[in-house]
Amino acid sequence: MIMSDKKVAIVTGAATGIGFGGAEKYAENGWGVALIDMRQETLDQAVLELKNKGYDVRGYLLDVSDYQQGKKIVTEIIKDFGRIDALFNNAGIIGHRPGILECDPVEIKKATEVNVFGTLYMTQHVAKYWVKNQIQGAVVNVSSIAAEMASWDPFGYQISKYGVKGLTKSTAFQLGSYGIRVNAVGPGHTKTEMSRIDWENPETFELAKNENLLHKWLNPEDIANAAFFLSTDASNGITGQIVMVDAGYTVSKADNRVSLYGD
Repeated sequence: MIMSDKKVAIVTGAATGIGFGGAEKYAENGWGVALIDMRQETLDQAVLELKNKGYDVRGYLLDVSDYQQGKKIVTEIIKDFGRIDALFNNAGIIGHRPGILECDPVEIKKATEVNVFGTLYMTQHVAKYWVKNQIQGAVVNVSSIAAEMASWDPFGYQISKYGVKGLTKSTAFQLGSYGIRVNAVGPGHTKTEMSRIDWENPETFELAKNENLLHKWLNPEDIANAAFFLSTDASNGITGQIVMVDAGYTVSKADNRVSLYGD
């Protein structure tokens, strides 16, 4: 295996939304990118779009909750690109919506299997390669505003994102002695396929927009920019952190457009 001079990132859930935005961000900055998704047709379209821009990208079909297949795919990526420098664990699902009194625990588990265990599996596969080869790589997970405070977010999703937050900090602790950094981005209301039901509805669009300090919805590129930063040497002093990219959602619930004192 010949080590390339070009840095390489793996992006999971890369066919659309934040994942695609992340893949494009790495690629336009000269990185090779391995796009992972479980939807073959959508993945093929994403890879083709980036290849048509002249980017060095390849697609890999994978459900990240499949441990053994994930191990094989990581080995394949190393063989294809010659190296891995960053892992952007973006793949995730909303999962079961009903709350504690009505939920089906089996359905709740599905979100955890993808969002938490999928992140754990991919991190382990890549980290083993890094430790073996003395590479100081960077992992960026995707947490959420849902992991910062209890809310009416889908119950299974919220539980899983609390798990991702804890996984990020624990993994950063354990891998830090190898020089491997692990952080997470915490997206706020973002215009993705997953949230389309909310941002295409005028009522929920306005409601969500007015819950943050900047009074806007975020675009996938906003999250991708932060993820890319956390993957580069520009952030080499940062690990174990959840970087909130939420337009100020978690800062305050007060309306910053009207002063309590009439100023």
